[in-house]
Amino acid sequence: MDILSLLVFFIYALIVLVILVYVSPMLSAFVLILLPAISVLLLPGLTLDFLSIEQFSVMVPVYNVHILLLIWSAYIGIIAYAEVLSWYLLRETKPKKKEKPAGASEPSKPGEAPGPSKPGEAPQETTPRVFLQKIFKLLQGRKS
Repeated sequence: MDILSLLVFFIYALIVLVILVYVSPMLSAFVLILLPAISVLLLPGLTLDFLSIEQFSVMVPVYNVHILLLIWSAYIGIIAYAEVLSWYLLRETKPKKKEKPAGASEPSKPGEAPGPSKPGEAPQETTPRVFLQKIFKLLQGRKS
């Protein structure tokens, strides 16, 4: 076993865990994938040599790339669980609408776009700017 490899993986896993807990699960997922990808792009020979080091062999040899995949699968599961749990806990319940009698509502004209649900309320924007703002809020871990 190469102790230096295990130390590198420990530091890598610790960085991802700290980002997951203190910053954002989405950012930790990006770091989880981007750190090895950037190392392959910047130092391809050294990275491939590192990932092809055999750690141990019982019946099948286990290389560093297998340990990296093990770390990825564990953290992707944790990140997915954290995202689903935070979505569930932060969602707002919509009040149930009371049914109106059939004759109480005003009939709308055909071809007319539906207006805001409440008087004085503006319709929601669906522009790229609003979409990007929502993505940045999600990456920061704030409620959208």
